[in-house]
Amino acid sequence: MLVPALCVAFVMFLGNLSDAGMSDPMIRRPLVMAMVVGLLLGDLRKGVLMGASLEVIFLGINGIGGAMPADVMTGSIFGTAFAILNHQSTSVALSLAIPIGLLAVFIKQIVMFIKGLMVPLFNRFAEEDNIKKIEHLQIASIFIGPLIYALIGFLGIYLGNSSISLLVHSIPKFVMDGLTVLSKVLPALGIAMLLNMIQEKGNTMYMILGLLMASYLKLPLIAIAILGTILAIIIATTDKQILDNKNFLNDLKLLGNNNSVVKSSDTIEEDFFND
Repeated sequence: MLVPALCVAFVMFLGNLSDAGMSDPMIRRPLVMAMVVGLLLGDLRKGVLMGASLEVIFLGINGIGGAMPADVMTGSIFGTAFAILNHQSTSVALSLAIPIGLLAVFIKQIVMFIKGLMVPLFNRFAEEDNIKKIEHLQIASIFIGPLIYALIGFLGIYLGNSSISLLVHSIPKFVMDGLTVLSKVLPALGIAMLLNMIQEKGNTMYMILGLLMASYLKLPLIAIAILGTILAIIIATTDKQILDNKNFLNDLKLLGNNNSVVKSSDTIEEDFFND
């Protein structure tokens, strides 16, 4: 279990570092993290399937104000790792990922608390005008979070996998059947939450168009996604041309007004000298 624990620790470190020190290139999303976990643990196909399912579920979850939503990254990494290591299905991964993601919010709070303890040091070095120590402290504040996540990832797999295995195998069949049904409902809930946020009158027709292509034309999702991308490019290009034409007309109007002002001033000057 040492090697899988080190693999999960590396993924936890990389995922948190991407947010803290790499300007968040979105690799901490479940689609990427679960795939990397699956690749490192020897089951890439299951990792991709779990990542796609978890991505759809967490798609509509966003933090509002000071509220901290579930830790999507940690939940997807642990859920995928436990399911692969215990040879369980995607439904088990989904069932584990959601409660783990909710509990993992406390890890983020711990990291923020530790970073808050470093503020007096920043202030003291700033008063001393010690730029080098501020730089070193800044680097330490970037890496302290990923290191904590990596440690928790290592300990969670190395010490907790046997407990999770016993827990999963002790679940009665009817509960497992219920979790399987729930795993098929949760993606629909995630999409519904996302649509609730982005739904507008103008977007409704595109949603209906996609539904018709999937239901009646039986097109696969990849084909619908490609057609949607082409349609988006055409609309964006048309909007840009309309905007350029509007700006061109406004420039012409502005130029015409300036010429009329110049002409009127010339006329007044000519009338003055003629008189």
